[in-house]
This record gives sequence, C-alpha cells and structure tokens, in this order.
Amino acid sequence: MMKVFRSPLGLFAGLTLLAATTAANSQEAHTVRFGVDAYTTGSQIFVAEDMGYFDEEGIDAQITTFATGVEAIDALLVGRADMAVGLDFPIVSRIQGGKLTVLAGIFHSTPGFHKLVVSNDIKEPSDLVGKTIGIATGTAEHLITIKYLEENGISPDDVEIVGFTSLMEIVASLRAGRIDASFVWADGTERSIQGGNHYVLVDDSEAKLRGSAYIAAATPFVEANPEATVAVLRALDSASRYISENPDEAAAIISKNTRAPVDTVRDLLNYNEFGLALTDYEREGFAVVAEFVSQTRDAPVTFETGVDPSFLKQAAPDKVKLDD
Repeated sequence: MMKVFRSPLGLFAGLTLLAATTAANSQEAHTVRFGVDAYTTGSQIFVAEDMGYFDEEGIDAQITTFATGVEAIDALLVGRADMAVGLDFPIVSRIQGGKLTVLAGIFHSTPGFHKLVVSNDIKEPSDLVGKTIGIATGTAEHLITIKYLEENGISPDDVEIVGFTSLMEIVASLRAGRIDASFVWADGTERSIQGGNHYVLVDDSEAKLRGSAYIAAATPFVEANPEATVAVLRALDSASRYISENPDEAAAIISKNTRAPVDTVRDLLNYNEFGLALTDYEREGFAVVAEFVSQTRDAPVTFETGVDPSFLKQAAPDKVKLDD
C-alpha cells in the first residue's frame, strides 16, 4: 500500500491559493456602460480605462462613443448607458423628472473652445440681424449662441436659427452658404474657414458664460449600485490627475480612442481644467443654465434637486466644497 505524506507547508499554500481564488471570484468586476462624445468630453473615461484605473477599482468599463454629448446623455434616458459625461446645458435640460443624477463636475470649460465663424460680409455683431445662424440643438453651443446674441442686444427673433445634430453638418452648411454664421469647435473651425469665404469673428468668451461638464448617471443605476458609483468616481479622480500632470501622454490616449489627430486633441485639452468637483463654482454656473432652461419648463430645475454630492463625498471628500 502506497503512503502519501502531505506537507503542512504545501497544505497551507493550497489553502491560501483557494482563498485568493474565492476572493477574486467574489469580487468580479462590475460592468458600467459609459457614453461619451467623439471629442474630449470623455477624456477622463478614456484615460481611466487605458491606465488601468477602472481595473483597480473593480470596474469593467464598456465605452460607447456618440456624435455629441447630447446623444450620450440621451442614452442614459433610454437605458443604453449607465453613466455619461456632458456639458451643463444638455444635462440640466434633461434632469427634470428624476431619471438622471449628477454625480460631480468633471471639468471646467475655459473660454475659447467655440469660435464664431461668419461669412465675410459680417463685420460686427449687429450684422447678424436678418442672417441665418446654425446651432447644435440642445448642446452647450446652443446656449452660447443665444447668450452671445443677448449680450449684443440681438433677439433670437431677429435672426433665423437653424438646428443641426452634428458639427460636420454645421461645417458643410457654412461652406455651402446655407447658413451665414455658427459657433464651431475643434477641427470644425479650420474646415469652416477653408476657401476664404468665412473667418472667425469672436470666440465664446463673448457670451460671458461659466461652463462646466458633469458626470451623470441613470438614477436607477446609482440607487442599485452605490459602491460601483463611488468606485467609478475614484477612478475618474485618478484619471483627472494623470491628465493634468501628463497632458501629452493623455492626448495620445484620447486620440487613440476618438481617432482625432493627436495635435488637435492636445490643443483641445488646453480649453478644459480637468478635476472632479462640486463647489459653488459649479452651483453658480448650474443656476445660470437652469434659469435659461426653466423658461421652457413647467417646474424649475435646481442644483439641489439634480445633484447628489454624497457619492463624491465618499470617493474624494476634499472635492466637495459647497457653502450652506
């Protein structure tokens, strides 16, 4: 009869391996579906995935790129995404009804991202009266256009406003002469002025808006998955620091995911100050947009009813600074 001797050390190692395997299986990655646009709005999400920050937090990120941030936010409403990044106007205008929860500000937009491209016969703001202006309907660019007109004493009724669903549609319409002016952005600026029939009159600083982007989630998702929600914010906080400290490397990562030229992406990063935050800066900017949105809504939209700071307080307590 053959005798088998078991080493206590070998038995301990086997039990350790079994325990580790069991723990790993019990901590399977939580799937989160993200919606982003085709430019730099989803920068932190791309970086968090590429640099392994999501993996570190146990998040299996599934990223879908949409033509605009508006489409990404709308994906939350119809169940095609769990979280999405969008600028303040499209998010605030969709908060009513409680289907969306804003988790944190994700970057501040510095002036200059949008450029007002006009036909050569337009020399000053007053020349826009009676002209046709293109907008990306429901986006931050839409609000910028209206605010720019107001700042220059021009009523929207004094111009013809034509809505589009993508930047490329706007650029094509400018070049074809179907519209006379539009705020464009990214590589759309250079494309719009090719041919010499158009030029940049001003940038969006003339609209005097305080812009921010937010990470928002489908409310049922955060209610069912509070720990995963906090984990996502921790990963995005790490990604924000990486972008700030390594903008060239971050641009390469974002370019790879958006297929935009790396030089274009690097330039666009200069117009955003990346970092998770919920401060009075976000609250005041939110209020301006909410006031505009409330003009066409039965019930007012407020920072307090649309934003839940509790998740960011758990993920990065120092990023929540809201005066009572």
